[in-house]
Amino acid sequence: MAGIIMNTFAGTLDKVKRCDVMLFNVNELLISLSHTLDFAEKEVLRNNTNHGMRVSYISARIAQELGMSDRQMFDLISYALLHDNGVMGSLRKKSVPRQESVSSLEADPTHCIEGEKNLASFPFLAKQEDVILYHHENYDGSGFFGISGSRIPLYSRIIRLADCIAIRYSLGWTIDTVMDSILREARFFDPDLCEAAVKLSRNVEFWLGMDDMFVQNTLVSMLPQVSRELDYRQIRSISQIFSRIIDAKSPFTGSHSRGISEKTGFICQYYEFDEKTYWQMRIAADLHDLGKLAVPNSILDKPGKLTREEYKAIQSHPFYTRKILTMINGFEDITEWASNHHEKLNGSGYPFGLDASQLDFNSRILACVDIYQALTEDRPYRKGMPHSAAMKIMSEMVQHKLIEPSVTEDMNSIFRDL
Repeated sequence: MAGIIMNTFAGTLDKVKRCDVMLFNVNELLISLSHTLDFAEKEVLRNNTNHGMRVSYISARIAQELGMSDRQMFDLISYALLHDNGVMGSLRKKSVPRQESVSSLEADPTHCIEGEKNLASFPFLAKQEDVILYHHENYDGSGFFGISGSRIPLYSRIIRLADCIAIRYSLGWTIDTVMDSILREARFFDPDLCEAAVKLSRNVEFWLGMDDMFVQNTLVSMLPQVSRELDYRQIRSISQIFSRIIDAKSPFTGSHSRGISEKTGFICQYYEFDEKTYWQMRIAADLHDLGKLAVPNSILDKPGKLTREEYKAIQSHPFYTRKILTMINGFEDITEWASNHHEKLNGSGYPFGLDASQLDFNSRILACVDIYQALTEDRPYRKGMPHSAAMKIMSEMVQHKLIEPSVTEDMNSIFRDL
């Protein structure tokens, strides 16, 4: 498919001088965010890997049957990839055990409400209201909100059907059993979409395309290539989607990424960084803990001492952060700063054991801010420390050549009165 190049995203932004504009590949962002959501859902819904991609693939195949344009296809796939972005936030609000059944999650509209809010800043080509909010509505009006028929957005209707097919496929149902169940429940789905799905289901390649081994490559080949001219402040409004999902992972880190991003902003202003670097650092702070979505909550929320194996699992999260962010061209510096936040100047950090010769100043800033934020916020095993106690610990870390002395000293004065 031909690429689509769009002009600047007209989101709701404060009035500031625009920094460097880059031609940003939104496809790469979509696929990386989908991997992030897959990490998050894997803990909640076991054996349900690649769910977002599979729903997107099925949605795209139905869209092709309907003769949708490239622009419509791009937005539909975007919504489908992100349709469950509110799952972590809904679980946190419900305060229920993380191991949920598919049916119990599907039966609660909270994730629809949370997900709709989260995507307010995403650069769709033609944003449509309430696609995520209504993606579990039934065609006969028996859904969460009582919306029926054509009053349900078309993209929502497609995602609803694709979601059901994808879940049942992931549960190991046979092809015939999946489609028989869809036909038995036909009242829940748009009849034209059902007809398209039945037609597709007759071909074995349709089912092979959604196999874990093939689904990403199949989807990428179908996704229209879209690039948009965005500056880093605008991109930061998108990175906050990631940040909210990360912070929703655990009640003990409910504002961790947001707090680090705010404090990183204060330090960047103190050092008079140029606007581009300022927003790149805010993005890196938003995304530094992406990899924690791959770490079980039983470890993140553990009140006692971690075992050796549990600590190794914690140490893996910056590695996953790097793997996700390297998928996005133009994020090279952001990837370095976000991924290095647990490295130490003497080489004793993780996951790569980098030392002072390999850690630039901005990586050192983010490492210091991460430590300060962790010390001053409540954790399952202790209450947050006051500023003076946190700075005492960080000063000792400076003496052991673990963190940057100049940043630590400057943080003492910058954060004292926050």
